Amino acid sequence: MSREAPPAPHLGGDVTVNKSRFCFPPNSVATSAGVFAGEDPLKFYFPLLLYHVCAVFALSRGVHHLLSRINVPLVISQIVAGALLGPSLLGRVLPHASELFATPEGWVQLNTVGAYAFVLQIFVIGVKTDLGMIVKSGKKAVAIAFFGTVGPHLAMYAAAVAIGARVPAPWKANMMLTNLNVWWSLSAFIVVCTTLGDLNLLSSKLGRLAMSAALIGDFANTISIAGITSYLLASSPSEKVQKIGFLSLVTSVIFIGFLVFVARPTILRLIRDVPEGGLLCEARLVAVLLTTIVCSFAGEVIGLHATYGPFMLGLMLPGGAPLGVTLGERLDRLVAGVLMPLLFAQGGLRLDVFKIADASICLLLEFFLVVGVAAKQVSCMLPCLYCGMPLREAFVLGLMMNFKGITEVAYGSAFVNSKVFDEQVYAAFMLNVLLLGAATSSVVKHMYHPEEKYVAYHRRTVEHRKLGDELRVLACVHSQADVSPMLALLDAASPSPASPVAVYLLHLAPLVGLTSSVLRAFKHGDRNCVPSGGTDSERIVNAFQYFVQQRAVGSASLLPYVCIAPYATMHDDVCNVALEKRAMLIVVPFHQRLAIDGSVENTTASGGSVQAANVNVLNYSPCSVAILVDRGSLSVVNAGAATDGFPHRVALYFLGGPDDREALALATYMAEDAPIGLTVFRFLPPPEWRKGGDPEEDRLDEEALQEYVSRWADDNRVTYSENLVCGSDEMVGIIRKSSPASDLLIVGRRANGPKSPLTVGISDWSEHLELGVLGDLLTSTDFGCQVSTLVVQQQTRAAAGEISQSPEKNAEKPPESDGHV
Repeated sequence: MSREAPPAPHLGGDVTVNKSRFCFPPNSVATSAGVFAGEDPLKFYFPLLLYHVCAVFALSRGVHHLLSRINVPLVISQIVAGALLGPSLLGRVLPHASELFATPEGWVQLNTVGAYAFVLQIFVIGVKTDLGMIVKSGKKAVAIAFFGTVGPHLAMYAAAVAIGARVPAPWKANMMLTNLNVWWSLSAFIVVCTTLGDLNLLSSKLGRLAMSAALIGDFANTISIAGITSYLLASSPSEKVQKIGFLSLVTSVIFIGFLVFVARPTILRLIRDVPEGGLLCEARLVAVLLTTIVCSFAGEVIGLHATYGPFMLGLMLPGGAPLGVTLGERLDRLVAGVLMPLLFAQGGLRLDVFKIADASICLLLEFFLVVGVAAKQVSCMLPCLYCGMPLREAFVLGLMMNFKGITEVAYGSAFVNSKVFDEQVYAAFMLNVLLLGAATSSVVKHMYHPEEKYVAYHRRTVEHRKLGDELRVLACVHSQADVSPMLALLDAASPSPASPVAVYLLHLAPLVGLTSSVLRAFKHGDRNCVPSGGTDSERIVNAFQYFVQQRAVGSASLLPYVCIAPYATMHDDVCNVALEKRAMLIVVPFHQRLAIDGSVENTTASGGSVQAANVNVLNYSPCSVAILVDRGSLSVVNAGAATDGFPHRVALYFLGGPDDREALALATYMAEDAPIGLTVFRFLPPPEWRKGGDPEEDRLDEEALQEYVSRWADDNRVTYSENLVCGSDEMVGIIRKSSPASDLLIVGRRANGPKSPLTVGISDWSEHLELGVLGDLLTSTDFGCQVSTLVVQQQTRAAAGEISQSPEKNAEKPPESDGHV
């Protein structure tokens, strides 16, 4: 029995699949009475569909759990799962179980549910797509899109001419090489974007460039194909064909007019009065989905593909909140997670490796595909090399653009229902697709490491800052709740014309309701540069601008940015901005805070994701990093207000090491030219405990503390306290006694420095490793400290280019720029 999908299923009559004939039983019911009633549930439509969903979902997830370790995209795992359920494996081991997928009922259900899921998925992707990428794309993206399409098209055409004498007659009759040429020459934005999302490369420089080129190529190809088709139909000598072409053109124009003037305004009216931050109610969401289905049906009636109308409608609608966010929240898990695997698995279900018998046929196909892959690779690399891109990055970009050929089978459904291939050629083609897909994604992930460019080739720390130089701070906020503690920290830094602060504000928002990440300078009134088109960024930037305006002239400056990215790659944008702006310190908010009742709660709904993003920033930052844990003790003091005593009291707990020296340098800067009360508590273990330490680190610690004491300590505003303690209990006791007198505590993270014998007793109880031992102690609820804490990590030597980098790379470093990102 052939596993080719029936071209026109009819549940009440005969269905022809190749030369096999299946008869559907008339008046059959959808559900069974159960096995205890003597019925086989798998003979009924609905239980059979549930079996398909469960089997495909479970197996695809199991396969992906294994293949994800070598960076294989999820869609490849789902096609492999279909192949395992088909005649390539299960059909040989358990024929009866495999035949359940090959029955006419099974094929009808797979095709119907999969096609409907694909219509919804393509609409969601259209809504999330930002057409502004075409306008913002530079010449490089346009050149990649042009050469990446024309190059493989010409090369594959030349290859087809060269092997024309050896092409089998069925290939010529089905125009197989022509179809392959068209399919392989394109670079679909949907495929590139989804695959890059699986590889966590959406926020990378090459990822953005590949998505821009793919989007430009998609639009150019759609317009050119429509124009060529219209011209061929109009120039046909047959009046019937000319009439068909004229009617197709007229109905297509009417259909586009329907989308623009009816469907789009209808949906815009539905989402117009949704409050900021809210989602569409159930009734409005259903109305949007029904409008999408109507567009899909209308497209099918006039001869267009069922996905054309929904995708075009999605492109016409604004992404982000509320529509894009609602679709992502309500549909993504069901459609993309449960139903779409049915569509992807169909490509694998038709794959039968045992049908491959003629080596010469397979070699011809292999030759043609190799020409297409190589031509696309070279064509995409040439514009990159011409623009001065490094060879490795240009090679990786070419692989990204080849993602199109990898999953065209799944996303376009082009091969599942086509008559282009016989079973042998289809099997050979699918094996090539799967192997190329797995290899390409693995090579891209292995070769391209965005964090490599974060190496600063310079010591960008507060400790190495020269006296009087401005302190360049990258302040990261996730929501308005992070604004007040961040401004309070900047206020405690007390910027002045003699010691100015340059604040680079980065509003971080999760990528929800959009397909492409965003990193751009903030502009008031530009709804395209704020997350979800809302006013959250406006309020955040206004608060920082007001703070800067209240300082003395020349004390502080502000340059705000907006970043919309997945949490998994959000650190890429943070590190990019820090590197480009030569920041000395990145300040990120801790993912937890104290609630009103004294308990600990997450600052956002995605607290765990924020924590993971903070850890990534610590690992890859090109400068020093500080994590601000807000406990409400630190607040902004009005510039002109009279205060009794010191407006801020800061305590620093010093054990030694580079992180503690960086914390000391930051605390010293805060008290440098302002009435800030600062006390440094140094903890020293007994002399016999200090044996075996690092003499160089000890020397640097002594020099830093001696300079602090001789230069700043006055036993009134700036003080120094040296404490000899014989264990962690004594140290914790001093901290517990002294901390309530301050409104900000500063400690070093001490993650990469030497281990202190004073922290051995408490290190095993650490809950948040990103805060270090002391930071975790001060912020734990068991300790009971109600004072805000700043945990500081100094730029690592690797991030400064002092290790793991060759002298040649250091010599070839590009000039630093302070322009906009």
